[in-house]
Amino acid sequence: MSGWQWFWTLVGFIIYIVVLIFLYFYQPFEDLFKLIVNGLSYENAIFWAVVIVGIAGFCGYHWRAYRSHIVEQRSVEGMVLTSLRGSTFIAILFSAGATLQAVQILCVYLLQPGYTLDGAFGTRLAAIIALVVLTGVFCVIFWLLKVMRPVSRRGEA
Repeated sequence: MSGWQWFWTLVGFIIYIVVLIFLYFYQPFEDLFKLIVNGLSYENAIFWAVVIVGIAGFCGYHWRAYRSHIVEQRSVEGMVLTSLRGSTFIAILFSAGATLQAVQILCVYLLQPGYTLDGAFGTRLAAIIALVVLTGVFCVIFWLLKVMRPVSRRGEA
């Protein structure tokens, strides 16, 4: 990065911190944050973390793909294929996160005093198996998308 790029990055970072400080003391935002965090518990914390990471990764990946394929290479086909790969990877991330969350919920259920192997246990176990299968399907789709290559234009090689 050149000197000016570092300067504007620093300015953007400072503005970001000032906005976060403003939002911290802004009462309507504080009420909204408390409402959201109130619904967050140990039962779904893993999935919320995966969702936040997935959304940030989705935006960042697509921005980078746009700059690489549309701005620099002018390849819409490459952008579409890269976008599909990124979206499928995020689907794997969400599915694996939901699987991990389901395993954690099953473990909490099994550690409770007086648990029994009843229909609730079977439902939780079936959910884990279904999520593992779904994650596997997304992995196969991702692998197929990685094998595919965009068609090159005539005259280019």
